[in-house]
Amino acid sequence: MVTPNQHRQFKLAFVLLFLVILSITVLKAQSVAISNASFEIVRNDNFTAWNTTSDSLCKVSPDWQIFSSGNVSCNFSHPIPGTTKLYSLPVKLITGQLYRLSGKIKTQNAVTSRTDQYPTPVAACLSMKSFPFTNHSPAVGATHDWQTVEVYFYAAAQNDQIVLNFGYNGKAAGKVWFDDIVLEKVNDLSKMIDPLTIKQYKKGFRYEDKGWINIHLEGKPFERGMQYGYLVAAEIKEFINKLSIQRQKENPVAAWNNLRTQVDLLFLRKFDEEFLTEMKGIAEGVNTAGVQIFNRQVDLLDIVTLNSEIDLDYAEDAIKKTAHSLSGKTLQSAEGDNELQDRLHKCSGILATKSATADSRVVFGQLFMWGGYTGPHWNIFVDVVPENGYRLVYQTFPGGIHSGADFYLNAKGIIIGETTVGQTPFNINGTPQSNRIRKAAQYASSVDDVVKIMTTDNNGLYTNDWLIADTKIDEVAILLLGTEKYKL
Repeated sequence: MVTPNQHRQFKLAFVLLFLVILSITVLKAQSVAISNASFEIVRNDNFTAWNTTSDSLCKVSPDWQIFSSGNVSCNFSHPIPGTTKLYSLPVKLITGQLYRLSGKIKTQNAVTSRTDQYPTPVAACLSMKSFPFTNHSPAVGATHDWQTVEVYFYAAAQNDQIVLNFGYNGKAAGKVWFDDIVLEKVNDLSKMIDPLTIKQYKKGFRYEDKGWINIHLEGKPFERGMQYGYLVAAEIKEFINKLSIQRQKENPVAAWNNLRTQVDLLFLRKFDEEFLTEMKGIAEGVNTAGVQIFNRQVDLLDIVTLNSEIDLDYAEDAIKKTAHSLSGKTLQSAEGDNELQDRLHKCSGILATKSATADSRVVFGQLFMWGGYTGPHWNIFVDVVPENGYRLVYQTFPGGIHSGADFYLNAKGIIIGETTVGQTPFNINGTPQSNRIRKAAQYASSVDDVVKIMTTDNNGLYTNDWLIADTKIDEVAILLLGTEKYKL
């Protein structure tokens, strides 16, 4: 999604981010069979069951003098910057299952190329062939003795391959040794998440992982709202403070009160009762946690304002596009007043399926761009099991009942994202997009369901190409949604 200041976070929908259950079951990890995992089987200086791709002058060979265990290790040697990948034979995985990939890495003068800047290059690491470029184990560079590295992941493919990398997302020079590669099926979530870091409130809980705050909520609207508000009370306070300062640094309290008035006037009475009740619960959850804003308790209007801020961002542009009684009486026609500049119809998202993807399944990506002041607060993933509708997962800001970053998955296999286009006119009688998109994410079981919900009572704010996928049948669609018209 892109606001007037632009925003969006890259995400691949097939990376299953939130398959966490409330009860942590402690079971022994089960190893996945890997042919020649310790590189002990060598024929003609080649490792059995492993295949190499590398640049010229880059060499992969057995080292009988340096190893972590056994009698030999796998050495990558790059006299000049280059890229080498060593692939295992295919391994069979269970899609959606949590796995742990680990191994030993030793380095000598391993450095990345100075000319490679983005994506950020790293020296030595482990990955899976199915991983997006952003995902890999912790990297090892410079000169280090044997280190154990590991990466947890939810399987996105039934058949995958382990990849040993020297020069990942760029080139690297020096020497690297790999040994003792292990792939395990993980049923004990405490291996990935320290149980002592989990914060629980009634049926809800939160935990943090690598900068992300993961929230699980269950129940009726007010009940799940209470869980949400209690678990992210401090983050809601900080986010409201920042939004207020961003609007008026000299008097943030007045700025927030002004936003509240606008939302009270334009949006409050347009939300469905279910979602207003959820937001009322969020406010009560914050208060129960003992957190205040501007030396007072949080109320319903504060949370509705949080969830309407994106619509408000587009209101100024929308009003300029909205005809009035004098429209068409100047040099332009009424249609001319509402005309959009084609150059504004640009954003960043991808949706592909069938012949456009490697396995003919859906691939979905989102790029999130936002200002550096409030953008870091879009680090929350919410997993909701509602009383009615379907379980859904979305990326959002503190207190968001909708994504705002526009990344949604639900239990019926529906994926929703968007790319922002030129703003269309404002319909004061319509419902906010935050209400409609949350409703679609929670209740839709098909592309047609999403279209029906999004096109009903549209207020026109935040005009988008909505990217929609149904992973049950690998169907994709783009809904260009204007105020009065749409194109599928």
